[in-house]
Amino acid sequence: MRIQRCAVLAIIVSIGLWYAVIPPAQAAEPATLAAPGGLTLKEALTSAARHRQELAALRADLEAAALKLKHAGLPPNPELEIGWDNLGGDLPVDDVRENTIALKQPLEIGGKPAARRNKGQSEILRLQREQTTVWLDIAAEVRMAFLEVQGARARLTLQQEAEKIAAELASITHERVAAGDLAATEETRAEARKAETRAATQKLARLLAEAELALAMALGEPDSAIVTAAGDLAQEVVIPDRQTLLAGMQDLPVLALRRSETQLAATGLALERANAWYDPALSLTLRDIPDKHGRALSVGLSFPLPLFQRNQAAVAEAGATVRKTATNEAAATRRLQTELIKSHTMLVAADQEARTLRTEVLSRATEAAAAVMEGFRFGKFRYSDVLEASQAQVQTQARHLDAIIDLNRAAITLDRLLGQPAIPVTSQNSSSSSPDRSNL
Repeated sequence: MRIQRCAVLAIIVSIGLWYAVIPPAQAAEPATLAAPGGLTLKEALTSAARHRQELAALRADLEAAALKLKHAGLPPNPELEIGWDNLGGDLPVDDVRENTIALKQPLEIGGKPAARRNKGQSEILRLQREQTTVWLDIAAEVRMAFLEVQGARARLTLQQEAEKIAAELASITHERVAAGDLAATEETRAEARKAETRAATQKLARLLAEAELALAMALGEPDSAIVTAAGDLAQEVVIPDRQTLLAGMQDLPVLALRRSETQLAATGLALERANAWYDPALSLTLRDIPDKHGRALSVGLSFPLPLFQRNQAAVAEAGATVRKTATNEAAATRRLQTELIKSHTMLVAADQEARTLRTEVLSRATEAAAAVMEGFRFGKFRYSDVLEASQAQVQTQARHLDAIIDLNRAAITLDRLLGQPAIPVTSQNSSSSSPDRSNL
């Protein structure tokens, strides 16, 4: 009965791990299940959006750019000049003291205000696109850390089950040694195997704690030591069509950022060309002659003569920046196409490996381990045969788990390129508030 119970335990454990390691989910949003003391993926992303300093810095830059745009159309300041003539010296008797008040107003030409507004709008657009790409990097980092916690917990669960099997096998070996069916050295081997699995369990428990600490650091949340992830791994992901991905490539955030940089460079060049026009100035002068109780009003218009300086250096530099950003945009397009194909290929390969292990390999390894353990009870197999079968079963389960983790990693990488997930709306304008943990 003890042997039968052990065999049944092995079968139940294997089948349970097969079906319970991971529930199905979408590539962009892996399903999460609430767990006591755990943080859901949605809550983790919201916390990161609120507390990561990279986003807070970009929000400050956006505020500064908005203020700059607000004042971009203001004209240059007027200039007030006050003068007193004939205050002293060897002057003719009929010369008298004069006071002058002059007001000068530069008149902008060449479309400078419009050029400044266009550049300001382009700068805001570029910062918004940069905010999106920075968030996608943060979201991918958080999701990877979240995945590592789930994976470490799943590995620990598998190892704990392996430890139970090793303990059960050591107990059976002890009974057979006591009955005289096995040599005492076999019991020593079984106890050593039991201790080895216990040590492996302790190591995986430590790795789980390290993964939880890494998740807390990825969230950027203050006063947070260790955070655990709720739910289990996603066993299946939706694999998009490759041609559809490539067809919509131009709309992806990475290229949108590069286009905004090119646009900003173009508006910068337009502004420098407008600055090549030197502004005339309109002057209004009032002359006051106190001794003769007279006043005179004069109007003047001055024109700078751009004989030497015509903003050539700034225009040339801005033109070079336009060419550079256009080259970067073309290079980013080629690089993104390669990354999309690579990520899609890795996603398909990981999915195929996981399915093959789940449907063809794992069940057979489970059946073989159960059969060998049952035969060991009746003396048909040696301890080494049982050990080899159980190790093969555990290794197959671990390999299946690794394939599932690789599948989720590939999905996260592809989502990063596709611009998923979007930044939480409630967190875009907040950098100090804490997420609601009332439901944890």
